[in-house]
Amino acid sequence: MHSKYSFLLVVSLFCLYNLTNNVTVSAAEKDVALIYATSNQQLNQDVQTLYEMLKGYTKVDVMPIEAVHEKTLHSYNRIVVISSHSVPISKEALLELNQFQGPAVVIGENVLQLEHFAQWQEGDIIKLRAIGEHVLENPIEWKSIQPSSNSETVEVASTLNKEYPFIVKAQRKNWSYIGNFIYTNSMQYEWPSIINRLLQLPEPIKHQTFIVLTDINMETDVAKLKSVVTQFTEKGIPISLEVTPIDIAEDGETIYYLHNNKKLFNYLQKLQKEGFPFILSSTSKQAEKSLDYLAFRGIYPILNNGNSTIFTGIVQQGNNQIYQSQNENQTMYPLTVENIADTKINPLFPVEQKIKLLLKAPGSIIGIPYPAYLDASYVQELVGFLKGLPQLDFLDFRKTKQEVKTNHISITQTENGEQNIKLSFSNTDRLKILFEERPFELVLWMIVLTVSMFVMLFFINTFRLRITLRKRLFEERKTNG
Repeated sequence: MHSKYSFLLVVSLFCLYNLTNNVTVSAAEKDVALIYATSNQQLNQDVQTLYEMLKGYTKVDVMPIEAVHEKTLHSYNRIVVISSHSVPISKEALLELNQFQGPAVVIGENVLQLEHFAQWQEGDIIKLRAIGEHVLENPIEWKSIQPSSNSETVEVASTLNKEYPFIVKAQRKNWSYIGNFIYTNSMQYEWPSIINRLLQLPEPIKHQTFIVLTDINMETDVAKLKSVVTQFTEKGIPISLEVTPIDIAEDGETIYYLHNNKKLFNYLQKLQKEGFPFILSSTSKQAEKSLDYLAFRGIYPILNNGNSTIFTGIVQQGNNQIYQSQNENQTMYPLTVENIADTKINPLFPVEQKIKLLLKAPGSIIGIPYPAYLDASYVQELVGFLKGLPQLDFLDFRKTKQEVKTNHISITQTENGEQNIKLSFSNTDRLKILFEERPFELVLWMIVLTVSMFVMLFFINTFRLRITLRKRLFEERKTNG
């Protein structure tokens, strides 16, 4: 699992690097310049996270500090400078930064090189154990700063027995300092509001919210699923269905196909005809095969829950991302809420608590999984809780732009829900799909057809011989008078 998420991170960082170096945002769209200083001039996790966070509010450009020169920042309203590494800032970059008039936030190293913090002093290297009321899971080594007396401390950090200024407004109040971008589980919901206030950004009012019925596979109880779908639909809540068409048993050999549960498969085909959006659940190696399997039988997923490049829409679960993100031509929709607890007492407690945390982070996504193995008894309470939150804006994947492309399949969906589906399975492809899924059945049919053919040939040949013999006898009688 760790290697999977590491791969996703590398891909996302690479894509974002290309994005920031190849896409020029027009002057009218520019708002925040996110400037970074790292040891290798490459993006790191903190820069990536800040980018996704700020992008939830406004237009953001990302650039290394080495790219800052005269007039680089003139078209921006705000800047964020984040440094994970101590580097000498060039005179040209310093002059441009010092002349910037808008709100600015400086995070981490290199702050003392800037004019607005020139009177500050370096402090001790300490081990942080808490930021405000948030206790860190593990102590973090940090080089503290001693601000000038005319500064305003917004938040302190602490060791076991001493506090240090951690978030500070400089004498020029629209410039602020943050000691370190520590993105722990407890702090990830606080940073958006903190940086939002320091940059004087308008907070997004709404949180995009979506519900995915997960864990739909060959063993799913179709009666339970029907009840859940009906209840959400009657209450006007859009849902999507995550389907695992090909499942491999724990022995690594036994394969379960979705169509083996005929009632379930017929019901899913019915939902497809009614326009419900489907999410493909499969391993990256099985994605194209699983997609072929479903499309061949009239179900057309428009999103995927893995890292397959054949989909432009990806639903992710299990990472710490709380914002919708974009990697090259792929949009990531994170499932940010825990599963409903398998307990008799207050099973929705973890769901409600996580949603309350997410509401503290302006513009964060609220993605809710609803496992198909649960019955519909939780739907009414969940929907009642959600409808009591006016900040939620329900996202219907039927009204999003999506695209899926393979050698055999093309599915395109416009933002108004119109779909264009093209399939190009050859007879060989169809035979191959059928053989992979039902090899024994196909072999038996081939044997039956072969035997039938031989029997038919035998009868044809016998019939032909009888006709020939009768013809010969007729000619002999005619000749002999």
